[in-house]
Amino acid sequence: MSHHDHILQVALERFAHQGIAQTTIQDVADHAGSSKANVLYHFRNKNHLVDVALEPALGALGRLVERANDSELEAADAREWFITSFVDFLITHRLATHVIVAHPYLAEQSESLGRAHQLMTEMAHMVSNLSVGEEDRLRFGIAVSGATYALVSSGILGVPGLDDDALRTGLRDVLGQMLLSGQPAAGR
Repeated sequence: MSHHDHILQVALERFAHQGIAQTTIQDVADHAGSSKANVLYHFRNKNHLVDVALEPALGALGRLVERANDSELEAADAREWFITSFVDFLITHRLATHVIVAHPYLAEQSESLGRAHQLMTEMAHMVSNLSVGEEDRLRFGIAVSGATYALVSSGILGVPGLDDDALRTGLRDVLGQMLLSGQPAAGR
């Protein structure tokens, strides 16, 4: 891994574990085994570092949303594809997803978080169009936030996590039941 990529990985970990506001360039440099000057050589400032660190996840999410918009998600096979693709996205980009979900209040100040907010809004509208009512829309928000937290909680809390295969299976089942089943929730 190049030094540039190592700095990005460390920055993403720091942003996910302690938040963007609490993470400084010096903090990233210290945890990357680098100097602040070297971090600033690769990235103009912290906002640039956030944008570059989130770019791979935002590109993948953008492609997922675009393909989902082109699909007929009312069909069972399309919903299954969407859930599988979304879970794969969450697992692959777990830290970036946590940063995105944890920092919606920075959407107006950060280009990457603004783009993330736009993509999440598009995805929420897609799911909302398949939803029965307000409870399904609430379920979407809870499912995304909960799945994101589940993906990074072992790193934050120091609790052993599931391996990726078990996590993938569990998340597909839970998100399938919570998001796109089209069935009314128990007790409605």
